[in-house]
Amino acid sequence: MKAFMIEGKDRSGVIDIPEPALTDEHSVKVQVESCGICGTDLKIMEGKHTQSIGQKRIPGHEFAGVVVAVGAAVEGLTPGDRVVHEPIAYCGRCYACRNGQGNVCGSLQVTGCNRSGGMEELFVAPQRQWHRLPDWITWDQAALIEPYTIAAQVCARADARPGDVMLIHGAGPIGLMLADTAMHMGLTVMVSEVSEGRLALARALGVPHVLNPREENVGEAALRITKGEGPNIVCDCAGLPQMAEEAFRILSPAGRFVPVAGVPFTCDGYLAMRKQLTVVASRLQMHQFVPVIARFGLYQQNAQRMITDIFDFHDVQEAFAYACQRKPTTGKIVLRFHAARG
Repeated sequence: MKAFMIEGKDRSGVIDIPEPALTDEHSVKVQVESCGICGTDLKIMEGKHTQSIGQKRIPGHEFAGVVVAVGAAVEGLTPGDRVVHEPIAYCGRCYACRNGQGNVCGSLQVTGCNRSGGMEELFVAPQRQWHRLPDWITWDQAALIEPYTIAAQVCARADARPGDVMLIHGAGPIGLMLADTAMHMGLTVMVSEVSEGRLALARALGVPHVLNPREENVGEAALRITKGEGPNIVCDCAGLPQMAEEAFRILSPAGRFVPVAGVPFTCDGYLAMRKQLTVVASRLQMHQFVPVIARFGLYQQNAQRMITDIFDFHDVQEAFAYACQRKPTTGKIVLRFHAARG
């Protein structure tokens, strides 16, 4: 079968590999239909992903497909079922796992990152990593379910509540999906972004307050919009260390700061104490696939708007070259394996 292999920086291509077999009685084989290209995939391509440097890697962790075979002990899934892949695998025994946080397991394995991923025609994984899809979710939209679970995890970690005000720095796909998720939870959302193309997409999604730091002081605007109280939640999806310092200054008392992009930052301990602020990290997701799929009808229209480019899997190298340009008008890029099937 065909797979897309990244062999190192600037070395990649579609190759032939053996078709995978069921590994045990609990495994499920799926014919991949769609797969999103994520920023992590680009880092792997560019040799900047620390867990993949020096290793061959089939990328892809945002994918869905059709069940073609199941192990003898699999229940609830049969050939022909439509499913989406949950990319995390954890030990179930360590402290994090025992406390319901397998997404930060010390031996965590992530499909397409530190193990081979879904940019191949057939993929085998344990039943636990597959979730059924309703027929009304298209294959293109199914590729966005995993990043929507990332957004749901951020909201859960931030203890987001209806009526809260959330400021999101960065209107890339995760920032936009976070905005969409928060708005449907009843939050007032502000998005800060320097790219006019991404600002336009945020407006198209219905974000009520779209701010360009090149044209106005975002901190002052956030205080003005909240009548001086400040946002209750600030999320950094842009990876800008200075955002943390500003967040501590403008957050309301009892506010929460979520560093989503994962860059080093410093904070003002006095302000944190005085306001009793919370800094809460969020990594991947845990137990978010089922609720996100159940609520996906709320996100479906905006999810479709975020898909700006679709490539056939045979043109995957062209798709990656296009994605690496990081054009400001580019939203989600989706690979389709069997486009004629709809």
